[in-house]
Amino acid sequence: MSCNWPIDEACLPALESDDVAAEMTLESAKALATQVLWALSGRQFCLIETTVRPCPEPYPPGILRRPVAPSSYEVFSWWDYAWGAVGCGCVGRCIRTGPGAVHLPGPVHTVLDVTIDGDPLSEDEWVVEGDTLYRTGAAWWPSQDMSRPASEVGTWQVTYLRGQAPPPETAKLAGLLTAEFYQACTGGKCRLPRSVAEVSRQGVTHRIVNPTDIYSTGKTGIPEIDLWLSAINPHRLLSAPSVL
Repeated sequence: MSCNWPIDEACLPALESDDVAAEMTLESAKALATQVLWALSGRQFCLIETTVRPCPEPYPPGILRRPVAPSSYEVFSWWDYAWGAVGCGCVGRCIRTGPGAVHLPGPVHTVLDVTIDGDPLSEDEWVVEGDTLYRTGAAWWPSQDMSRPASEVGTWQVTYLRGQAPPPETAKLAGLLTAEFYQACTGGKCRLPRSVAEVSRQGVTHRIVNPTDIYSTGKTGIPEIDLWLSAINPHRLLSAPSVL
C-alpha cells in the first residue's frame, strides 16, 4: 500500500543531478519512512488513491448487472488486480442514496475525477458532502454495467483520495526519517538504533543484532519522531478501533 504523505525536502540530502542510483535509493527511503510512520502512528494517517464503480440504484436483471438493496449498499472497488464489491460502511437509514447521490466508502478526502462512458465530467457537474457524491442539476447518476470494463459505454467510475490526511507538521518528521534510512542504505552515519549483543564462544566473538528491543517499544530511536508518536499513539495501538 502506498500512502500520500508530505515529506519536507529540506531535510533530505543533496544529490547530484545525474546520480540515478542515489535518486532511486532516496525514493525507496521515502516509501519506507512513510510506511514506518503510518504503522507506528496506529495506521491513522494515509491517503490512498481509490477507484470505485458505484451502483446507485437497483437495476433490471441483466448479465453481471449488480442489484443493490438499500440495506446493503455496495460499490465495486479496484484492488490492483481485479474489481471487487465492498460495502460503503453505512447501512440502513444513514445511507444518502438515490438517483442523484451515491455513498462512497470513506472517509473521502478529495474526489479527483468522475468518468462516465470514458469521458470525465466537469467539476461543476458534481459536489461532495462528507462521503456522499451528488450530481448537480437535474441529471441522475447512470446505471452501472459490470459486463463491460471501466471506461466503456454503460460504465462510470469515481477516483478519489480515501483516508485521513497526515498532519502538515509531520512533513519534517517524514523528511528526518527518510534521511536516516538513506544514510543507512548508503553507509553514512545515521541515528537509527542498532541493538547489538556480543557473544563469545571458543575464543570467537559474534556480534548479534537483537531487533526485539526496538519492535517492543514501537519507536524509531529518533527523539523528535518518538515524541510525536507518543503523543499521537500513546498506547502503541496497531490500528484504530473499529465497530463491527
